[in-house]
Amino acid sequence: MEEKTTTLPAGEGVDPETFRRVWQRVMPDQENSPLEVDGGEQPPDAAQPAVPTPEGGVSETQQPDLPPVPACPEEGEGQEPSAPCLCQGSPAQCLGESSSGETGRLEELMRMARRGALAGQMLVRRSGGCAQSVLRNLTADHRHAFRRLSAAYFLITGRRFRPECSGPVLPADWALALRDQFQWERRWEFCARQGAQAAQDPCLQELYEELAQEGACHAGAIRSLLEQMT
Repeated sequence: MEEKTTTLPAGEGVDPETFRRVWQRVMPDQENSPLEVDGGEQPPDAAQPAVPTPEGGVSETQQPDLPPVPACPEEGEGQEPSAPCLCQGSPAQCLGESSSGETGRLEELMRMARRGALAGQMLVRRSGGCAQSVLRNLTADHRHAFRRLSAAYFLITGRRFRPECSGPVLPADWALALRDQFQWERRWEFCARQGAQAAQDPCLQELYEELAQEGACHAGAIRSLLEQMT
C-alpha cells in the first residue's frame, strides 16, 4: 500500500516545535512516520544549506578564507640561516665545578664566620647601650656571611657543609674581650682578602672582597668602642 505523508501546517493551535519534540519521542523512526511537520522559517541558529565544493562534493557549511597561522620555532632553534647570531662565546665561569679547588677555603671561612657570630652573640649579652647595637650588627654580618659562603659552596659542589664549632672562650674582662675580637676581625679580613687574590672565579673574588671589607669595618667599630672607654 502506498505510504501517505501528511503535512501539519503551523498556526492551527499547535506549536510546530513542541509538536516536533513530542513526535520525535513517540515516533523515533521518522522514515516510517505518516506525518511531516511544517515548521515554517528556520530559526537563526539553524544549519545553513550545503554548499558545493570544488571537488564536486557538498560541504555542510561554507567556511571563510582565513590566513594560515605561522608555526613557532621549537625552543633552542635559532633564527633563519640568513640572520646573524648575536650571542657569541661563553659566560665567565661563576660558582661552577671548575671552582671546586676553592672548597677548602670556603670551609675554613665558614668555620670562621660561625665563630665570629658566636663570639658576637656572647659580647652582645655582656654589653649595653651603643656598644650593644654595634655588636648586634657585627653578629648579624657574620651570620649573613656564613649563609653567603654556604650558598657558594653548594653551587660549586652540590652539597651542604655544616661545621661543628664550639663557642669561643673570651676573656672575662670586657676590654680584653673586645681586644680579642678586634684581633680576630683583623684575621678574618686577612684571610678573606687573601682568598680574593688567589681565586680565579670572579663571583668568589667579589664575595671574598666584600667579606674582607666587612672585617675591616668590624675592627674599626671595635676600636671606636675602646676609644670611648678610655
